[in-house]
Amino acid sequence: MTDLATPDDLILLNPGPACTSPGVRQALLRGDLCHREPEFAALLARLRTSITRCLGVPDTHETVLITGSGTAAMETAVIGSVRAGRKLLVVNNGVYGARLLAMAEAHGIETVVVQAPWTTPVDPVAIADRLRSDGRIDAVACVHHETTTGMLNPIAEIGAIVRDHEAVFLVDAISSTAIESPDLADVGADIICGTANKGLHGIPGVSFLLLSTAKGVDRVAAVPRRSVYLDPAAQLAAQRAGDIPFTPAVQTCYALDEAITEYETAGGYPARVRLYRERAAVVRAGFARLGLPVLIEEPYRANSVTALELPTGVTYPALHDELKRRGYVIYAGQGRLSRTHFRIATMGEIPLPRLVELEGALEESIRHLAKTRGE
Repeated sequence: MTDLATPDDLILLNPGPACTSPGVRQALLRGDLCHREPEFAALLARLRTSITRCLGVPDTHETVLITGSGTAAMETAVIGSVRAGRKLLVVNNGVYGARLLAMAEAHGIETVVVQAPWTTPVDPVAIADRLRSDGRIDAVACVHHETTTGMLNPIAEIGAIVRDHEAVFLVDAISSTAIESPDLADVGADIICGTANKGLHGIPGVSFLLLSTAKGVDRVAAVPRRSVYLDPAAQLAAQRAGDIPFTPAVQTCYALDEAITEYETAGGYPARVRLYRERAAVVRAGFARLGLPVLIEEPYRANSVTALELPTGVTYPALHDELKRRGYVIYAGQGRLSRTHFRIATMGEIPLPRLVELEGALEESIRHLAKTRGE
């Protein structure tokens, strides 16, 4: 499988969990702490403030921390966005849009689907048409960055449409937080899902919602209680009081605290977006030289994930194992793309020289696989 001695030698090129800094990993060792103590209340308050600040929405949104992966934030948002007897409009043009839809259906929430191909951003006009024709639509849910393919949906345009309606706008920004434009302040979303890992470079296990004070806070208070653990209204009420309903991932919160400090010290959102654009330019230039076609057209590509066509005769498992021997972990295509494509993500703490060297590692791996086939 691999000649590597330790996982520390590996560069993770999967779209989460992402590589982390030594300082973030060291923060896990700050010590054990009961979450009912004032020290944790202070940490909780600091995180709730710093998350909105570092993501550019300190005056318009409020943070709700959730112990769980980004999927926990997605489900909390879905069940907290739609009032009784109303509908959720879901944009479905990838695996994660389909996941939002599945969550709504699992909780008995009636849905309306705006479908688009996996390689095409949704047309905002289709959403406007549905909102005009169906007065029972109470929320619009859209994934910003579909890591299925590395494609961006036009959330700013959708936000401008939803703003004129009673419906709230729910954005899954889990793999775009701190990585992609536009700035969240310009989107006008009412419920935003994010996570500690990925763009913020924290440790997996803590996610969050950003609730707008204009619509989001009131909406989660108005929906029926659909879950005990993932009830956003109960979480918000407790966290406003400096408490948390259930046992949190204390050490992961320590790591997120450190990750945000490092993020802001390095220049915050503008610097992080520039970093990811620079990384994308480096690796995609290498992909072009190797003749590896990119699935998504240039204007719609995310900064952090690239879906690539597998070379002729090369399977994903074989390419994965060859690259892992050379120090890189790549990711499979999803769904119907699993046999034809693979994905490379440039999330987390990755030294630029290792990304420059990726082209050579890919070339060696492909050449080795061709040789073993006798070509």
